[in-house]
Amino acid sequence: MMRRMTLVGLLCLLCAEASGQTAEQGLQSTWKYLRAFNYVHVDEQDRVFQCRVDTDLNVQFATALYQAGGTIEWSPVRFFGLYGQEVPSGREWGTNTMELKSRIMFLTVPAANGQGTAREEYDKVATLPTICEHYRRVAFED
Repeated sequence: MMRRMTLVGLLCLLCAEASGQTAEQGLQSTWKYLRAFNYVHVDEQDRVFQCRVDTDLNVQFATALYQAGGTIEWSPVRFFGLYGQEVPSGREWGTNTMELKSRIMFLTVPAANGQGTAREEYDKVATLPTICEHYRRVAFED
């Protein structure tokens, strides 16, 4: 009996360690920021894609891998103009934290004023807009 309890305890520790490396249940989906045309997509391989479409239909995007504790370290931001030309952006989104609370995904990002952090609220949506889906494919081809 003691041997079996030890084995079960060991298995629980191993499972907990492995599960900390993958996105929490429910995060693998597409999410839309409530105040702008910003989308986040987490796929089955825990690859994270963020697409921002501005009012002039320019697109900025970056990719990351979901890491333990919800940490997201974004690749350098890529910027594409309305007609598809890539323009150096020189922007970095840095490191964010992603978490799921109920049915809402929160992304904790550096505050716009550079002091502290802000918590952005995202709702689940069915799919990425066509323009973001196009650039998601571009992002993961490289």
